[in-house]
Amino acid sequence: MDLRKISPARSADEVLSRRFYILNVFVAVLLMFAILISISFFGAEAWHGRRQIALILSGERSQVGWNSSQYLAVKGVCDQLDCDLIVKENTLPTYSECKAAVDDVAARGASIILLPNGCHRYDVEKFEKDYPRVAFFSIESISALWSTGSYSILAHEVSYLSGILAGLHTKTNKIGFIAPFVDSEVNQGINAFAIGAQRVNPNVEVLVSWTGGWDKPTIEEQAVQNLKAEHVDVLTYHQNSDTIPKAAERTGVDFIAYNAVYPSNAHCIAALTIDWKAMYRDLMTFYHSNNIKGAHSAGLSSQMTDLKILSDITRRERVLLDTAIWEIENGRSIFSGEIFDRNGVRRCAANESISFQSLQKNMNWLVKGVRVIGN
Repeated sequence: MDLRKISPARSADEVLSRRFYILNVFVAVLLMFAILISISFFGAEAWHGRRQIALILSGERSQVGWNSSQYLAVKGVCDQLDCDLIVKENTLPTYSECKAAVDDVAARGASIILLPNGCHRYDVEKFEKDYPRVAFFSIESISALWSTGSYSILAHEVSYLSGILAGLHTKTNKIGFIAPFVDSEVNQGINAFAIGAQRVNPNVEVLVSWTGGWDKPTIEEQAVQNLKAEHVDVLTYHQNSDTIPKAAERTGVDFIAYNAVYPSNAHCIAALTIDWKAMYRDLMTFYHSNNIKGAHSAGLSSQMTDLKILSDITRRERVLLDTAIWEIENGRSIFSGEIFDRNGVRRCAANESISFQSLQKNMNWLVKGVRVIGN
């Protein structure tokens, strides 16, 4: 057989096979490029069977208080909407830690990322730039982009009611507030608590003890003891865990719980409650209807917050609380009328009210009648 006679045919077959191989490689590369582009523009969730929602927590989802309330609320909404929930726990309040968590959940297909921690509020704009197709919801975030929006619970309204109850309940005229650090949101709660107490008891003094962070069990325990030593007989707080309720029970100090209810604790006279599930359900509804942008807030008038009474109160106490609730639900601003800070500077005139924007950004002061201890 003359091999030279069939070599041209074989050469033609080889050329055709080579071209077919190159074409397949080209199509594969093109397909991969299309996948990368689609993920970049439409989000990795397009390659998952269901919508992915991510929740980034500062602690563990099982931690009683703030973290468990956020997890249970978001989990409930995800179950209703048939979405998958991705949870990142124990994310430290630093930009690098939060950025790493955002990168991780975005890569896993999250099209919605929830940041229910005030420590991340100033980072939201950076995340929005990195992931323009992801919807970020951050509590009280400050962003020029606001591709989706921020949200806030007007908890200071219930802090005001808590102050009224504490001012009526105290026998020593000394009530306490344990808080992490100076912050506009935190100060709103302290000031509203003080204004409410002063409304019904002009002789009351509010003692504030700073802990230096959202989760500081040892310091929180000591803060309860320090307030007890100052003759405080009613206190409230703005912390993440259940350290203070347990410490108050052991110390014998009555307290108003924050974001949790303790019906079996004999010293829990009331609880500031928040319907987080309703808030997240509304946010998801607004998002799906493309009707969310900017800041969204909810409080007593929308029935997302409440002061749950857990002890017997007098008829007078009930009437005063109901009157205050009616006033707020009908438009009364707690931060209105003449208000002086504890240095004697007038912060609000008799015929004025402090704007919501100013409350969110500029409340770096405490009202007259507040005293800081231990710092």
